[in-house]
Amino acid sequence: MKRALKIIAVLLLVLPLGFAGYVWYLLQPKQQDLPLPETLVAVDVPEGIALLEFAEHRADYPALSDAYQSQELGSYCGVASGAMVLSALGTATRQADFFTRETDAVRTRFQVTFGGMSLGELAGLLAARGLVAQAMHGDELTVQEFREVVQRNLSTVGDYLLVNYQREALGQGRVGHISPLGAYNAQADRVLIMDTADYKYPYTWAPLEMVYKAMQEHDSASGRARGFIEVSR
Repeated sequence: MKRALKIIAVLLLVLPLGFAGYVWYLLQPKQQDLPLPETLVAVDVPEGIALLEFAEHRADYPALSDAYQSQELGSYCGVASGAMVLSALGTATRQADFFTRETDAVRTRFQVTFGGMSLGELAGLLAARGLVAQAMHGDELTVQEFREVVQRNLSTVGDYLLVNYQREALGQGRVGHISPLGAYNAQADRVLIMDTADYKYPYTWAPLEMVYKAMQEHDSASGRARGFIEVSR
């Protein structure tokens, strides 16, 4: 009887840990290297290299490139983007350190891990980390107004632009995503998305109007259109 009770006690301890480990494994990103649709251009091909070389607005690219982080969980695109911006602004931050007592008042690590975050919640998390974070929903401005924001932001050092968009609008499968913009080539009218899910896609040049339409898509979590956040100290 004592032996049986010991076995049961061990199982009661081990099984939950094993299940938790299995769930954690499922949350880990898996290398996929998905092909880009023809409308998009990878930054590491000749056309993409040229687009970056001749981009008129790329002030944010060096700092973001140095601070780049691939998202550590499938739901961590916003966390990776936030950690990148904090690091680019001089506060070296790992994704594991992104959450604090102050951010928990907005959305906890557990909630983000299993449910991601909305545009407004990301702005709140960044504000809780001491940053100025101004969110704008995609249906609150015209494509030309968005273009002007991109040109202004990506021409100045010390402020950053995070976009929350629906991947399906870019031909990448239906899922919401968040990543920083690193550059804008006005002649081609393309923005460089520094995709936090580099296990699926590289940095990608996308037509600005296509990104604008991707921000018009509604987020079921908030019931509002997606959009962008301007972040600074």
